[in-house]
Amino acid sequence: MSAIAVAPPRPAVPSASPPNRLRVLRRPLAACALLLVVYVGLSYAKDPRAFLSTDTGGKVATLRAMDARHDLSPDLGYWAHAVDPHGVYHPIALTQQVGGQWVNVTTLPMIYAAYPLYELGGLRAILLLPMLGGVLSALGARALDRRLGGRGDLAFWLVGLATPVVVYSIDFWEHTLGLAAMVWGIVVLFDVADRRAGWHADWRGALVGGALFGLAATMRTEALVYAAATVAVVAWSTRGRGIGSLVRLGTAALGGLALPLLANQALEELVLGTGLRAARAANAASVGGLHLVARVEDALTTTVGLNDYRGALDWILGGLIVVALAVAARWLLATDGRRRRLGWVALAVAVLFYALRLKDGLGFLPGLLIASPLAVAGLVVAGHRPEFRRPVAIALLALPVVWVFEYGGGAEPQWGGRYELCSGLLLAVVAAVALERVPWRHAVAVVAVAGAISAAGLAWLSVRSHAFAHVETVVAAEPNPVVTTDFPHFFREGGAFYTPTRRWLTAETPSQLPGAARLLARLDTPSFTLVSLQAQQAPARLGPYVRGPARLVPLFSGNTVHLTQYTRP
Repeated sequence: MSAIAVAPPRPAVPSASPPNRLRVLRRPLAACALLLVVYVGLSYAKDPRAFLSTDTGGKVATLRAMDARHDLSPDLGYWAHAVDPHGVYHPIALTQQVGGQWVNVTTLPMIYAAYPLYELGGLRAILLLPMLGGVLSALGARALDRRLGGRGDLAFWLVGLATPVVVYSIDFWEHTLGLAAMVWGIVVLFDVADRRAGWHADWRGALVGGALFGLAATMRTEALVYAAATVAVVAWSTRGRGIGSLVRLGTAALGGLALPLLANQALEELVLGTGLRAARAANAASVGGLHLVARVEDALTTTVGLNDYRGALDWILGGLIVVALAVAARWLLATDGRRRRLGWVALAVAVLFYALRLKDGLGFLPGLLIASPLAVAGLVVAGHRPEFRRPVAIALLALPVVWVFEYGGGAEPQWGGRYELCSGLLLAVVAAVALERVPWRHAVAVVAVAGAISAAGLAWLSVRSHAFAHVETVVAAEPNPVVTTDFPHFFREGGAFYTPTRRWLTAETPSQLPGAARLLARLDTPSFTLVSLQAQQAPARLGPYVRGPARLVPLFSGNTVHLTQYTRP
């Protein structure tokens, strides 16, 4: 018999009940309320005017533009459209001209859900949406945990506070909302497969499960991949029912998937005159598989990347951390005392590598297995119980497809592989079930490491948001028009400072700078300010403008923003 095994479920012990206060916190509603309160408290550590990603800034800029006009159009506007009709120098990077509107959103429903919150409470109030997504994701993890034979409470708190979910729950992004819809879709489809009593044990359950994935896909395109993986795994686990049953349930799931997508398409057609999500998904499909080397690099970065070293060294050191975590998780579950001691050594090695990564300051940890040690533990225990096979299969089947079709070039500036969050959650739930059955001090050690890494993510979000908010405040106070270069997403980062009339321009490459200067000259602008990360990006002359004095504004991690004045003689 192997010395490595998860102990069987412990029989119920008719001991004294826990204190009333603790029993209340084990109730789902009370736990959800407390987790929401924790999220609200954590959100005050960050500056609500800056974010984890530029995508968030684009949505916030849209809300500000809507608020400035007091309407529901997601049009950002463009102060220089008369001389730049194609928006080459639009201040918010990646803005598209759609139906006569300047649009920088990827999910309209979230914008419209946030708008009344913004009107009521500003930038802090809109954070209730991702917080709600985080709570629902943790609640879905609890439900899945119980279906795998666990009690559910540990999975709820681990997913809510010790995985990347907590970081995305306090930033105005749609990741947690999409994740919640995906995990609940998996729960419902598992119930259909297992013929659990209730409405969800027939084609209607498949319809609802598919609809939940469709809802997720209106916000996160990778939901389509996880929907396909879930349906494939569920179909395989129920293959004995006959082809007729599988076709019926598959058709219902596909119909449910289509309903939210069609509703979202209709909304986009009504508001914009065209469909954005469908075009985004089609674009992802069209470039999938291209640039193979870049795809492999992004896959390594979003799985084991540390974002601290160059090239292969980053992935090698990240891989060593994952190996150390895996060895620690496996040996801490051992029944042999000697192996458990080796597990403690491996855990100490993993902590040492993390310390080496963070010694020079905080930053993104883009690797899923780096940012979520619980996902590593889930992989280690995947074969210990038959119940684990389906969630682990979904998590692993989806990953290669996500790597092929994920947005390229943005792997490093993200936390925990944001396209792979569903895989991480499924593996964390498997780990939670296993941790319920090991000595408490071993479970606490694994949880402590996972919690510390999530705390580092929250600290990074705090540092990053305050630093960007400070720099954007300084730039917004400039009396001249402002042009940015070699920092194309600077104003997108500063979406909380955007107004349709603010005289900002973005030259996405240094070669576009002369064109931006000519545009300002056509508008008879006597002077402007150039924002750059490197002093050499400020040439002596730009068209009719001559370089003047410059000043430096510190950002973070030793980076400095250069503000250079240009005037016409």
